[in-house]
Amino acid sequence: MVRTRSGKPVRRPEAPRSLWGSATALVTTFALGFAVAFVSGSWTSGPDATERRIAELKQAEAQRDVEQVGTLIELAKGGRERLTPVLEAMAKASPLQDTASPAAPTIDEVRGWRDVVSAEVQRYAETPSAGNGVNVARTGMRTAVQQLAAAVDGFATAATAPEPLARDLLPLAGAQRTLALRTWSVAALQLDVISIDAGKGHVHVYLPSGPDSGTIPADTAPEGSG
Repeated sequence: MVRTRSGKPVRRPEAPRSLWGSATALVTTFALGFAVAFVSGSWTSGPDATERRIAELKQAEAQRDVEQVGTLIELAKGGRERLTPVLEAMAKASPLQDTASPAAPTIDEVRGWRDVVSAEVQRYAETPSAGNGVNVARTGMRTAVQQLAAAVDGFATAATAPEPLARDLLPLAGAQRTLALRTWSVAALQLDVISIDAGKGHVHVYLPSGPDSGTIPADTAPEGSG
């Protein structure tokens, strides 16, 4: 405080606040508020949205697998119907039981088998997107029909070979056939498992093989039961 010549006190005017300091304080306050809002929003909406998206994807995959299981069941059932006559004829040419006598097929008979089996191989050529359970079952059945196609080639060679070579080739073709049956039985078991998981109950699509083939037998649960 200062005094005039007359002695009266005069109040010194206060220095104006710095505009730069005020602006800086305002920006800092805004930035802190934005950061708090961002963090709060991330914790309240970000994870929830991500979890919802993950749940949606899982649900879509589950629905896709249910549809793929149904498609594979129909494919396997149709394959069993188409392959059964061929397998019964093969069992005569190379019996699954050692006590039975083989009856060599003609080349015309084997050509008929080849038509059926080759068409079945083509039905498994495509691999639609699916989960591991479906992929294992489908791959097993594809491998089985491919092995069966190799067995047909073996029977064709035996049918055109001279004796005694033809007699030696028949058991080899029959062994390839048996491997195909065993592979199919593993895939059929897997299909039964994923069918139950998909809510479709038990499904038995085993190929005819007999008790001495080494295949996995079907369980005793009735088809369609869960």
